Amino acid sequence: MQRPLQLVNIFSSPISLAAFRRLLIVLDEGAEMQLLVCDHTQDTANSYLGSQIAEVYVGAGARFEACSIEESSVNTSRYSRMFVRQERDSHFSFNSTTLTCGTTRNEFSIDLNGENAETHLAGMVIGSGNMHIDNDSAIRHLSPRCRSNQLFKYVLDDASTAAFEGGILVAPGAQFTEAYQSNRNILASTEARMHCKPQLEIYNDDVKCSHGATTGQLDNDALFYMRSRGIPEAEARTMLMQAFMVDVIDSVHISGLRERLLHLVDRRFSGTLGDCSGCRSTDCHE
Repeated sequence: MQRPLQLVNIFSSPISLAAFRRLLIVLDEGAEMQLLVCDHTQDTANSYLGSQIAEVYVGAGARFEACSIEESSVNTSRYSRMFVRQERDSHFSFNSTTLTCGTTRNEFSIDLNGENAETHLAGMVIGSGNMHIDNDSAIRHLSPRCRSNQLFKYVLDDASTAAFEGGILVAPGAQFTEAYQSNRNILASTEARMHCKPQLEIYNDDVKCSHGATTGQLDNDALFYMRSRGIPEAEARTMLMQAFMVDVIDSVHISGLRERLLHLVDRRFSGTLGDCSGCRSTDCHE
């Protein structure tokens, strides 16, 4: 495909409702595709449930990159499950961004089924109020010489809660696997809560695998330095949280979307809702 494809899902109704979506994406051998999925709730009075199952097949030598952006209401619950199967020499990349929501859970199940397949999975979460966000990943290395990299970052404020559970499985026979997983979190208030569960399950010796999770607060020394240079405390905190998310945003390679995400994250940390619901596909791609 010469240009990225954008799907926009919008909740706006005079009554509460639920929507159940099913996506099937098949990339034949050597195909290339980029996809942007946006979930918005324009009505804040009613309750909504969005449930989605996506199946993705990435054929030999094919490349698929996707990005998901959620900006919904406190009365919206979203549950998404994605199943991915990769063949030899394929490339799969996915970035998940949660700006605002009520309750969100994203699950990723990825099988690297062919030699030299590569997976990149990234996500960022900005939580406030009573938001709750879960991200759950399971990456299974089933063939030799495959590579995977996971990076998830959370910034939680107020009484928001979140969880990350990431799993890496290296099956017997999947020699020379390279698999890395990182989860880093900032709690911007004393009431915010983060639950982490990184996991490795390895049945080979010839592998390079690592995982790690850290949860802390903003760097007081950096805050003091910035305030000593005349930057107000609120602005300094916002700048540090923006910098914290930069490497997740840099993992996006869809033309124009990286700059759009920087703008949305800037507005979110500045206390303004993402305001992504009015965007058109040209806003993200051109």
